[in-house]
Amino acid sequence: MEPYLYLEGLKRLARDAHGNEVVHIGIRPYGFHAGNALALIAYPYLLCLQMEREGKTPRFRFVISLNDWEQDALDGPDYRRYPFNIYPKNTSLQFALDEEGCCKSIVEHWEPRIRKSMSWIRERFPHTSFAFVRNSELKSNPVFEELVLRTIRNPEEQAAIFRKYSAKEVLEMPLAYAGVVCPQCFRAHGNTLTDSDGDVSWRCADCGTERRSDYASFSYWWYHKPMFLARLKIFGIDIGLSGGDHFSEGDFLIRRAFIEQMSPQTKEPKMLF
Repeated sequence: MEPYLYLEGLKRLARDAHGNEVVHIGIRPYGFHAGNALALIAYPYLLCLQMEREGKTPRFRFVISLNDWEQDALDGPDYRRYPFNIYPKNTSLQFALDEEGCCKSIVEHWEPRIRKSMSWIRERFPHTSFAFVRNSELKSNPVFEELVLRTIRNPEEQAAIFRKYSAKEVLEMPLAYAGVVCPQCFRAHGNTLTDSDGDVSWRCADCGTERRSDYASFSYWWYHKPMFLARLKIFGIDIGLSGGDHFSEGDFLIRRAFIEQMSPQTKEPKMLF
């Protein structure tokens, strides 16, 4: 399947779609920029509008993933030059404080604003529906658990995909795409290990906390690229909407490789960038 690119890709997607598909959009619940505004607001509206022009009634079920397990900010040797050798600067967005001080967390601050920004699309296209899901709400899902542990256990498996399908160099170290958020100080600096039984061991580099327990006992951060596969399997995604920056990063080929190598029975979605 070829990617659907920009406005012409959107028009082609409207011709190919039936109108009742599950459509996924992921967003960091931390402000808006041109890329996520395009995927979150412009693309859903324009896709529904183009469906009407094709004589179809848009009945899409939009799933909006609020990526509260992503890094609060990127850190690493040089996160622009080596975007696949990154880790959280402090913690995950789930535990990041609201900079304006009006809410308990940055997610609590931005989620209502994200919901409100999309409400008018539902009003204009009344047969569509919207579900807003935080990543942290999916922690107990078996698909999430399996892929989080696999990501922790073998980051090189994913680094090999990034080396092959992106134009960016990937260093040998540091290499981690998921890890524990410390249950004591809520920082994400430390060493996360997991054994064949699924137990997780954590040692915090900030407060020195050491703990070994089952997967459910911890909170985590998780890089959004492998996380896409988990959401694809959980929600049965038919169409993915992403900003053009994701296409330039190689996400079309990277997502396809994740499916082929880690879950070949999973259906490849149509992807609009």
